[in-house]
Amino acid sequence: MTPLFAEEWQVQAVAPFRALDKLARRGIFVYDVQKIGTTCLKFRAKSKESEKIFAIFRGSCYTVTKCRSVRLKRLADALARRPGILAGVLLFFVLGFCSNFFVLDIRVEGSGARYEERAVEILRENGLQAFAPFGEDKAAKAGAELLGLPGIVFAQVQKSGCIVTVTLEESEETPVPVRQSDLKAPADGEVEEITVLRGTALVAAGDAVEEGQTLVGGFFETPEGARKDTFAVARASILHSYTGEFISDEKSEEALARAVASANMIAGGEPVDYTYTVREENGKFVYAVTVRVRITCSVNM
Repeated sequence: MTPLFAEEWQVQAVAPFRALDKLARRGIFVYDVQKIGTTCLKFRAKSKESEKIFAIFRGSCYTVTKCRSVRLKRLADALARRPGILAGVLLFFVLGFCSNFFVLDIRVEGSGARYEERAVEILRENGLQAFAPFGEDKAAKAGAELLGLPGIVFAQVQKSGCIVTVTLEESEETPVPVRQSDLKAPADGEVEEITVLRGTALVAAGDAVEEGQTLVGGFFETPEGARKDTFAVARASILHSYTGEFISDEKSEEALARAVASANMIAGGEPVDYTYTVREENGKFVYAVTVRVRITCSVNM
C-alpha cells in the first residue's frame, strides 16, 4: 500500500531496474513501480526518504527526477473510500466557516448586566440574534441604543467566534453622564466617509472641511420640524494633505523614503499616497513631498 505522504520519482538509465536494487540495498522501499519504455521507470517512495534518494544517485549514471507529491491525492482517495470521515471533515469546515459569520449565543456582562433582557431585545431589533448573520453595522447601531439605557456609561458589542458578548457598565450615580454633543473635524481635508448613528450629519463624503468644523451635530429634527437636542453618535474619516521640503546629501530611493516617512509622521494618521519633486540646490537635494493621510475620528462610540 502506498504511504499517505509519498513522492513520485522518475529514473532514466540504460538499465533503470538496477536503480531499484540500489534503493533496496539502502533500505528504501518503493511502491507503484511503472515501466515507461526501455530506459525509464516511475516509482513512489516515502517523502522522508527524498534526501537519501538524491544522495544515493548523486554522481551516478542514473538521471533521477522527483516529479510530484502525491500526498494530497492519497488523502483525497482515502477520504473517498471513507465517506463518513469525509462528511465529518466537511461538516467541521462548514461549521468553522459559519461560526465566523453567524451568531449562536449572546452573553451580557458588566456592572449593567441587570439590563440583560432589554439588551437582548435591542440586539434582536437590530438583527442580532441566535442563528442570524453578524454585522459590524448592526453591532454599532445596537451599541448606540444600549448607551441610551438609564445609567449606562459604556456599551460594547463584540463577537468572538460564534458568541456575541455585550458589555454594559453602569454609572454609580443615576444621572446619565455628560457626553460630547458634536463630532468635529480633527484636521483640514476632504470627508472620505461618515457614519451617523445618532445626531444630524452636516457634511457628506467628498466635502472639504476645516479643522474644528462640526461634522455631525448633536440634534435632530422631528417630523413637525422642531429641533431636539441630543448627543451625536458618529464616526468619520478625513483625507488630510501635508506638504513639506526635506534636504538630503544624496539623490536616492533611500533619501526619498526618509522624506516621505518624515512627512507622514508630521501629518499624522494612516498613509494613503504621496507625490514629490526633487531639485538640486547649493550642492544638496531638496525633496518637496506632499502626502495624503487618513485621519479617523468618532464621538460617543
